[in-house]
Amino acid sequence: MATHLKPKEGDGLRWIVKRKRQDLLLIDFGLVNLRAGESLRDGTKQEEAIFHIFGGTVDVRGEGFEFGKVGERADVFDGKASAVYLPPNTRYVIDATTNVHAALVKAPASVGGPPQVVRPRDVTVREVGRDNWFRRVHDVGVDNVEATCLIFGETFNPPGNWSSAPPHKHDIDSPPEEAQLEELYHYRIRPAQGFGLQRVYTADGYDQVFVVENGDVVTLPRGFHPVVAAPGYELYYFWVLAAFRDRKLVPRDDPRHAWIVPPR
Repeated sequence: MATHLKPKEGDGLRWIVKRKRQDLLLIDFGLVNLRAGESLRDGTKQEEAIFHIFGGTVDVRGEGFEFGKVGERADVFDGKASAVYLPPNTRYVIDATTNVHAALVKAPASVGGPPQVVRPRDVTVREVGRDNWFRRVHDVGVDNVEATCLIFGETFNPPGNWSSAPPHKHDIDSPPEEAQLEELYHYRIRPAQGFGLQRVYTADGYDQVFVVENGDVVTLPRGFHPVVAAPGYELYYFWVLAAFRDRKLVPRDDPRHAWIVPPR
């Protein structure tokens, strides 16, 4: 079931979650810290990847493509994200032009779209919910990226507010009502000493609550997964999903709580 991880600070690329070593079958998740002038060289093989920038600026290049000055914010609370999508069998070099904090995510894929850059102007912002379950959702790589498997974005909970409200899940392949996707959250808190609560539960009795702090990661292989920010603290999380079959965001709300907002 869900796993709560507390990554340590470090330089370069640090893999936090490797598929099949924990409870996720599709997602590899790493954190990247590069100083200005440093580079990351890697390749995708039989997988696709995204390089999602939390703060800083990079140049990204590979055979047949080059994306300059990717990244326009200092941190996650300073505007919309930038990212680069990399298809299978792609060698690439990421050159940091400033200090950079980012995520590298990979998932199995045999085909994919072309290498693609997502800039802040390409991010769709949605205002979701109301009252103390109002939040802002940034779709960074959803319909605008030609990926085969990965879907990703960011959510911002104001202090004291909930998201995934009503609680939803996406762990059964049951079209058209639900698409099977596994997921991972990476949290940032402002001010940084704050916290939030992440609940993960299933209809068959699994129920776990994690106290999540700045920099934490929670894996979400199945179950409903609402999250709330502590009073006085803004809670951000980077979310990335991987599709088992259909790359579609089709969640199913918990029917006991679906009354709190109109149907999608």
